[in-house]
Amino acid sequence: MWGTVVERCVRRFVLSVSVTVGAAAILTLPAGTAAAAPVGQVDAGVPFSSVVYGTGCLYDLTVPVNASGQVTFWERNAAGGPEQLIGSAMAEGAIATIRWVPRQMGSRQLYAKQGGVTGPIAVVPVHQGHGSAWACWAV
Repeated sequence: MWGTVVERCVRRFVLSVSVTVGAAAILTLPAGTAAAAPVGQVDAGVPFSSVVYGTGCLYDLTVPVNASGQVTFWERNAAGGPEQLIGSAMAEGAIATIRWVPRQMGSRQLYAKQGGVTGPIAVVPVHQGHGSAWACWAV
């Protein structure tokens, strides 16, 4: 009789220690996923002109990511000038999407960052846009 009571007490003690150690390990993990990162290039879709993107036109930028969380989208000139924040979006279903309106002509580099990691760079040509928003084209 005492053997089974002692065995139960020992099992409860071991179980409670295991749960406590497991909870402590989970609580000491960093807030974000350290491995969160864009896993592909930013895709601006097919422009209406099918060749170039236009200033003042509206495009949906998407990027595949490997974790949920906030993703920031960036742009700079192809010569590697200062980066400009386009905006941020929460990843949903391994994809983050944001709207982009090109403001400067020339070759533009588009990329995303998540978890401190910069994804691959996409280079897109931007010309003068004619029209506005979705009803816009570039030549």
